[in-house]
Amino acid sequence: MDLTPNNQTCFLSLGLVVLDEIRLPGQEPLINVLGGSGAYATLGARLFLPVPASRSVGLFLRVGRDFPESTIESLERWDVRLFIDKESERRSTRGLLEYKDTTFGPKTFKYTTTPLHVSIDSLHNTPLLSSKAFHFLESPQNITGRVSELLTSRSTSSFRPDSPLIVWEPAPLSCKAENLAPCLQVLQGGIVDVFSPNHIELAALFGEEATPDIAKIESLALRMLNSRAAYGTDDGSDRRKRTKPQTIVIRAGEHGCLVCGHNLKPTWLPPFYEPSPEGGQNAKIVDPTGAGNAFLGGYAVGYVTTGNLIEAGCYGAVAASFALEQVGVPVMVAKGYEETWNGGRVLGRLEEYRRRVGLSGNETRAVD
Repeated sequence: MDLTPNNQTCFLSLGLVVLDEIRLPGQEPLINVLGGSGAYATLGARLFLPVPASRSVGLFLRVGRDFPESTIESLERWDVRLFIDKESERRSTRGLLEYKDTTFGPKTFKYTTTPLHVSIDSLHNTPLLSSKAFHFLESPQNITGRVSELLTSRSTSSFRPDSPLIVWEPAPLSCKAENLAPCLQVLQGGIVDVFSPNHIELAALFGEEATPDIAKIESLALRMLNSRAAYGTDDGSDRRKRTKPQTIVIRAGEHGCLVCGHNLKPTWLPPFYEPSPEGGQNAKIVDPTGAGNAFLGGYAVGYVTTGNLIEAGCYGAVAASFALEQVGVPVMVAKGYEETWNGGRVLGRLEEYRRRVGLSGNETRAVD
């Protein structure tokens, strides 16, 4: 696949880019920490696309007057297709992340400013509208409208209106039992390709307590996959001609991820950093914030690159591993066309993981 800078955009997240204030007991707060689903999903995609292919990753920043220039400079070093809409009369999207203890475990989050969402209209006359894959974090009440607007905009644009990969991450606060039927109606409508709650959100949609039992997680995922067609009154108006298998991917933290779909045996993939042999959290894991978003950016690029749902899960697991190793995003160091993130080579880590899960017999098709 040719994803050189002069060709089509490969990935774009329409999630938020947030400046976080992070508070831990007994410590000075950390301020202006780059976060948000949009930032981490973009990171997950960017990891697998070194320069010059990095310019096939899009990033649309909608920021306020207070967005730090140093953060923009850091993002510019990623060498992605960066577009910035700066609103001089508003503040940037900010959040307060408070941890209950120093283990980066229990936490609360709230927005402290009004979020600045990226509109589909903002993508007009940019190469971002042509992306091969899009990531959304939306409620079931909003996702159909957002995707329909995107597809309509693409159909009236000057480039070939092919069918992009649509990855839907449900907004966490929308994951409750009263929204199960609306979620299933969205899936029945055929407008998204990948639906990916985490295991806690999946349980909440069914009105159940979260469980570490992988058999139970798998049972709930299959109930969602198999019962989706029983819901909704879809008339086909939003249904796309399906060129990709509709997939449910459950991100389950220390249990890894579950990939399931019609005509696909449910497949569990372990996390890159598994629990330590002595029990408890792996020492390499510092902060899980953003790992799920990064997983989905990696998953999208993995699928666009390989066309394989399980291979895509390997990309997602490796992307999540880089998000876990520090507070905020990992540090990239580039020497010519050689890149490391936190001192590690992304494709080397991907090959290590693929060998571990028994996929080393198939050559990874890296994007040049």
